[in-house]
Amino acid sequence: MSEHKPTGARSKGNQIAFAAALIIVPALLLWLYFAPQPGGDTEPSFESIEQEQEQTQMSPLEQMEQMWKTAPGHGPVALELANLYYQDGQYEMAIQFYREFLKTDTSANGYLVHLDLSRSLSALNRTDEAIAELQVILKDHPGHSGALYNLGAIEANRGNHDAARGYWNELIKQNPQDTLAIYAQGALPKLKPAKHP
Repeated sequence: MSEHKPTGARSKGNQIAFAAALIIVPALLLWLYFAPQPGGDTEPSFESIEQEQEQTQMSPLEQMEQMWKTAPGHGPVALELANLYYQDGQYEMAIQFYREFLKTDTSANGYLVHLDLSRSLSALNRTDEAIAELQVILKDHPGHSGALYNLGAIEANRGNHDAARGYWNELIKQNPQDTLAIYAQGALPKLKPAKHP
């Protein structure tokens, strides 16, 4: 017959192993759960807190400039920068970034940036360049309300009331329900009367 150990001895060793497992396994699981994970949530350092505060204290323009440094040539960043520069009255910078955007734009409505570019040029009294940008729109989109209205406004501001009248009448004829046509309708009476030969 085989040798048989008493059940009490086997049972006592198993009980000790089981008791040890009850203590060690939960302790190990807790340690794994609460241990810092690589790249995970760690206690913030002074440097990381300082850097986060600097970023939150940056203006939207500064944030976009920082983004441009990390992704130069990215069209949407260029467009956002241009708009922020325009709002800040930095028209030369706005012009630079509108042109940067137009270099790489392939969107269906990207041509509308020529309106913004023309506004920036007009703000610097570079009216011939502003007119050229609006003409680019009309070449591919004849009767475009924004281009016709702005051309009329530029000509009116230059004192060329006959040309302004021509653009605004064309706008009213092509887009009578457009808000800009309504503005043009209201501006027409303020122009000097047409010169008759």
